[in-house]
Amino acid sequence: MLQLISKLQHNTYEKGEFSDEQPRDLDETIQSVKDFPWDAERALTDIQLTGPSVTIQDDDLNYLKLGLYFNGKFCVYYLDRDNHLYEYHAKTIDEACGLVTDFFNQTLNLSLFEKHLFNIGNKPHFITNDFIYRVKPFRTIAPIALLSAYVLLILYIISQGGFNPTNKAIPMVALLFIVSIGILIGYMVFMTMSGRNQYLQISRGNNQFFYGMDEQHIMAYNKADIEEIIHKQSRNMTDVEIRFKNGEIIKPTMLISDVDFIQKFPEKSGVKITYIRKTRFGESKTNFHQI
Repeated sequence: MLQLISKLQHNTYEKGEFSDEQPRDLDETIQSVKDFPWDAERALTDIQLTGPSVTIQDDDLNYLKLGLYFNGKFCVYYLDRDNHLYEYHAKTIDEACGLVTDFFNQTLNLSLFEKHLFNIGNKPHFITNDFIYRVKPFRTIAPIALLSAYVLLILYIISQGGFNPTNKAIPMVALLFIVSIGILIGYMVFMTMSGRNQYLQISRGNNQFFYGMDEQHIMAYNKADIEEIIHKQSRNMTDVEIRFKNGEIIKPTMLISDVDFIQKFPEKSGVKITYIRKTRFGESKTNFHQI
């Protein structure tokens, strides 16, 4: 009996995040569609490609995705292997399941569907993302290159006589500036090299995530065990620190941007997030509890 891979996506999931992914035959797939909590997840859900849905993939990498639509209807998306997207609005769940049957039997009538004119960025809504984050050298190389170019510019100005040579304080200030930039560059290189093997796997809808200083020492964590997330921001740097109830602290900033990381903790996750802003006028602190 033919089995196709199907997977579920709930309203707290992010793009590319799915669960219960496994091969199912036609009857099992239809049952999973009917068992999905459509009514519970319909409230306050945006109508878009990523949202409460059941996605089915055939052996030719074509996808059929059943999601929510307005007025109690269901939106059925079809994405072919060439990235062409089609859309149909089914009035009932039984009508949507009929299209699932046609998809299994390779008799889906695309003339019933509306074809999207623009087909950019569709596949990430259908393909499963592993949400694994590692150190990206570019994130460090780019600011190092910028700082190096700044230093070279200062040296060029000095060599061209941009500063008054009779003023001995100017070369000294320039030297101190260059040394300071060199120390900063060295620190950035050291931090990149020391953390280059770090590993993080985390998604918005999954309460469990994984972190390790290298792939041989990966630990499983639970969002419910987090005491507080501290997001520090100054004029030039940002940092995210995760403090657990058992006193453990981890810092995955080099692996993922602070903004992307904070988005992994939606409302009702129960996690306390503290934002600390440091300016020349002092420090401000704001607390948010994702309840």
